[in-house]
Amino acid sequence: MPLSTARAMSPKAFVCLLAFASPCFAAEPARIPHALAPALIGAVTAKDVPQVRELLAAGVPADSFSADGDTPLCTALRLGLTDIAKDLLKHGADANATGKEGQPPLILACLRRAPEVVKLLLEGGANPDVTAILPVTPEFLQDVASDNLRGYLKRERKFTPLMACAARGDVESLALLMRAKPNVEIQTSPSRFTALDVAGQCGYLYVMRLLLGRDPENEPKVLVTVNLSRQSATLEVDGKQQYKTSVSTGRAGFATPAGHYVVTQKYKDWKSTVYKVSMPFFMRLNCGDFGLHSGYVTGSPASHGCIRLPDTMARKFFETVTVGDEVVVEP
Repeated sequence: MPLSTARAMSPKAFVCLLAFASPCFAAEPARIPHALAPALIGAVTAKDVPQVRELLAAGVPADSFSADGDTPLCTALRLGLTDIAKDLLKHGADANATGKEGQPPLILACLRRAPEVVKLLLEGGANPDVTAILPVTPEFLQDVASDNLRGYLKRERKFTPLMACAARGDVESLALLMRAKPNVEIQTSPSRFTALDVAGQCGYLYVMRLLLGRDPENEPKVLVTVNLSRQSATLEVDGKQQYKTSVSTGRAGFATPAGHYVVTQKYKDWKSTVYKVSMPFFMRLNCGDFGLHSGYVTGSPASHGCIRLPDTMARKFFETVTVGDEVVVEP
């Protein structure tokens, strides 16, 4: 059938045609020419779920592609049509076939925050470590949810599904990806961000815990609270205070920011890459450039932003706190 004829036919008319086609279409739907894909893509674009299902039931291949390189699945994901995407995957759509922008379906599903589709894609063999393709088109970026996410996609190579979920705070999709054993150490280029870095920059504590191997459904047993006005810190285990100490936080021009944080790295021996000074028992917060460590404590703000603890207390905090525990910095 000529491509122009297939495009001109309505989805319903095309279903009728297939019903009277030779038996080979029903027996071997994968052999239907890709030129017939426009009928299915047209039904997807029209968001016509019944017509999509009729076409699939009649034998139109879910993994077909159109003359411009698009696929029904990528069309559905681009438009945020989760139910149609699920139907296409259940009918054999290729979980790794890229659409007209060259973007993998798993990237599209994670950008759209569609955990049900992410699950089906992974079950269908999607590569959890696939990366977004640069350059991204302006049309593609129009459908991206946030300025931060658009920025990552415009400038960073090797941007993975994990990073997309981390940037959106999508715990459900990220949990599904983690079960597929992705490489959490993949770094973007040129900035060398990991998914954990992205989650830290966006402040998503649950996502950070999940990437660190913690169960995001269970609150950590250990909580460190730093009070900036009183220049003090406490450590609680299961709600009971174990330690209390004076601290020195950031001085004027280098203020320690208040907020909720997760301990993302611990180093018994650490030397500042900026100030070239020793910072023993360093506990980094949110993959940032500050944390808690042993240092000279005056009982008043004195640091370049970090939270200094007396050496004895720094040791006790370091021994008790594990990666993934929470630190609250109060004004």
